[in-house]
Amino acid sequence: MSSLTDTEDASLRRLSQMLRMTSATENGRDSQIQIPSSLNKEESNVPNEVTSEVMELPYPLTKEEAIDFVENNLNIPDSEVFFQNNKLGFLNQIVERMNQVIPYTNMHFFTSVPVWNLTGEDCKTHILSGQGGTCIWINPFTKALLEKIGYDAHLVCGNNPGDTRNDTHISTIVSNISYPGSGHLADPGTRRPLCAAIPLDFEKESPVYKFHYMRSKFFWRESAILIWCAQSPQRVPESQVIYDANGEKWQIQVTYWLNEKTSWYSYVRFWQTFGKESPLTFRHPFHGLVFVAYLNNTDTIASILGYKNKVVVMYHGKDSYKKVSISRTELMNLFQDQFPQYPTKLLQEVFKNCQLE
Repeated sequence: MSSLTDTEDASLRRLSQMLRMTSATENGRDSQIQIPSSLNKEESNVPNEVTSEVMELPYPLTKEEAIDFVENNLNIPDSEVFFQNNKLGFLNQIVERMNQVIPYTNMHFFTSVPVWNLTGEDCKTHILSGQGGTCIWINPFTKALLEKIGYDAHLVCGNNPGDTRNDTHISTIVSNISYPGSGHLADPGTRRPLCAAIPLDFEKESPVYKFHYMRSKFFWRESAILIWCAQSPQRVPESQVIYDANGEKWQIQVTYWLNEKTSWYSYVRFWQTFGKESPLTFRHPFHGLVFVAYLNNTDTIASILGYKNKVVVMYHGKDSYKKVSISRTELMNLFQDQFPQYPTKLLQEVFKNCQLE
């Protein structure tokens, strides 16, 4: 057998951590935590050719662009003064406004320009234009934005439950805000609302957070494995469930690996390589169109799923929920009314490639 690469060795360390965690809790309900099979690199498609030179490539965002985005796109005035006077309050407002202003969507997976041809300028333009994207677009931008403002931030990887590959999510950790060595998770690039920076100074499980319609809670597994859980209407397998100290049931959303920093460009390179090798699988990672955004001037979040002539829209109020099926024409009208930042030609192409005829 050939020797392990650095990437393989890191994943085996993660697997070892997860195995130790499971062994230590096998007699309790925590044993329900899933150990992703993808942690075996011999069965995954993770490219290992990214060099340190590539990983150090800076994100193409200037301080002037960062301040303009915060003050004009996010509508947070006097950003530099706010940062100096209340770093944590400012960070929380940025994360909240990112959730409210930037849609989460995989729309750009279904355009004629392959996502594996992405450049840094492409990623930035999608955010500045309000078109958003998945975590690949949103969270590296967030990290660069925070750094330009003056925060100490870095990127980490994670996994969504049930993923068959490693590092399918990317997120941001902000350090040294509350005190030297403090840490906060800032993750506006998710389908579920996570509308504030989460302090990471809790012992085993965090307090319960209520962001819009969803209750969330975080759990530590050893010193560097953070698990975000929530309570949602969606049913999940028992293997994706954690019970807290009070016996309350929580559904795993993301497992974060906090001991391994990453970079935006090496992460995009992973998707570029995998997309070229497996374009069909890569093009449909969510089995169709996913779009999550606030409706204009409301507290309602619209969550859209569309594939093969079926479109379902879930309207989430803070304390209400409505699910409706709509036609392709009604979907186009919804976008044109609520989200005019998307050109009609782009929407038509996306609908066609999602088989929404």
